[in-house]
Amino acid sequence: MSSPFLLTYDEWMYKLDQAYVMASAAEVHGLVAGLLSAGVEPEPKLLLPVLQDFLNDGQELSQEVKQHVVSLIEQTAKALAKNDFSFSMLLPSDDDSLPERLDAMVEWTQAFLVGFAVQQTDLSLVSDDVREALDQLTEVTRIDIHTTDDGSAEENDEAYFLVLEHIRIMVLACYTEVGQKFSAKTVSNKTLH
Repeated sequence: MSSPFLLTYDEWMYKLDQAYVMASAAEVHGLVAGLLSAGVEPEPKLLLPVLQDFLNDGQELSQEVKQHVVSLIEQTAKALAKNDFSFSMLLPSDDDSLPERLDAMVEWTQAFLVGFAVQQTDLSLVSDDVREALDQLTEVTRIDIHTTDDGSAEENDEAYFLVLEHIRIMVLACYTEVGQKFSAKTVSNKTLH
């Protein structure tokens, strides 16, 4: 399966590493998706300061990484807006080890929740369905990737893909109910601790 992203996960990791960005590619994409799903317009001038704050300790990203992030913002916004389930997450390939894929999936989900929380600080404004989706995404972040499972590699892979599909559906629910509704608001650039 070819990647819908211009760069593969490994290429993203290499570019981030070369630019001394301490975040993973999964975290970058999760944060972008979280911000967009919470109603931030897909404008680089709005998103880049927040991304730099969270992913690079407030330091400006290199020009090359910034260009790739701008493309990632555009691609992610288009995929979310299609509302046809074509949205996918920037994660390691299926050829990578299951623990590596699980780790990235958890990082992606944590970053999504941070991005969502930066913009949507008052969850009383969102529906019960969105609050439930956020609760379920929070549960994903509690997956222990170091547990040994008695299941076969095939069963473990199947479970991984089921969780991934569930995350996608929860993200699309957040975007559809909140991202499109609140997108007129401006992004808050305050760091959560």
